[in-house]
Amino acid sequence: MAMRDVWQEARKSAPIRKPIGWYRQIPRAWRRSGVREQDFVVRPPVLCNSFPKSGTNLLLQALQAVPGLVSYGSVIASTPTLTYRERTREAHRQLLERIVPGELVFAHLYHDVSYAESLARKHCIHFFIYRDLRDVVVSEAHYLTHMNRWHRLHHYFAKQKSCDEERLSAAILGATDDELRIEFPDVGRRFKRYEAWLNDPDVLEVRFEDVVSGRHDAFQEMAKWWRDRSGSDCDVSNLADQMRNSVDPAKSPTFRRGHVGTWREVFTDRHKAELKAAAGDLLVRLGYETNHDW
Repeated sequence: MAMRDVWQEARKSAPIRKPIGWYRQIPRAWRRSGVREQDFVVRPPVLCNSFPKSGTNLLLQALQAVPGLVSYGSVIASTPTLTYRERTREAHRQLLERIVPGELVFAHLYHDVSYAESLARKHCIHFFIYRDLRDVVVSEAHYLTHMNRWHRLHHYFAKQKSCDEERLSAAILGATDDELRIEFPDVGRRFKRYEAWLNDPDVLEVRFEDVVSGRHDAFQEMAKWWRDRSGSDCDVSNLADQMRNSVDPAKSPTFRRGHVGTWREVFTDRHKAELKAAAGDLLVRLGYETNHDW
């Protein structure tokens, strides 16, 4: 295996990724000193936000093609993986205040009016990617069972659930406080903490399925959104091509398959009933179904 491939595989390990991220915070801390409000107008930061397991890394890859953006490995997660306990509003505020001009930030950030106001003050250009929740739970069950041993939910999925069918049900239905001693609600309730971003006029909603398929008009819309809000005079078509060419699912540290419609291969009638009860209306609102007859 070539050294580049070895490094690519190593980056998928949380104990390696996190120290790299901490190290990259050093120049970011230096950059924060002496920052003025005008700096955010001239070089607005970009927030790459999502509901977990919806393609955040693919969106991040596309946005890395934007000229002048710098990623310091910053992550704003409302429920950090090690504890899976929601951060306080004050903790969120502190993380948002640390964003610097021209920064590209990775986030799983719940919607809150105060968070939206903080981002607006930073002139942050906000992208939110979402995905068919049926594919989300398939990806999540696999990720929590096999890919992240340091996640607070790993033991529950890998050890307390005896088979993949039970793990998929857990991803759909969540778990009780007695089982986990933390809050892990069903997928519909989990998504609703993010849903209001889709109705925010200052947020561009991006479909995972459009990104992973390389749909050109989706990248055109992303490039235009950045151009119009950054004041850049870039060529939108050229930037869209660069964004699309930057997307490589195999380079994502949490990549598994990245396919669309994988749920059809693994959902039983039981899983369909569970998902319809937990998030059937959401699938309709998100445009993945027209009713519950699927």
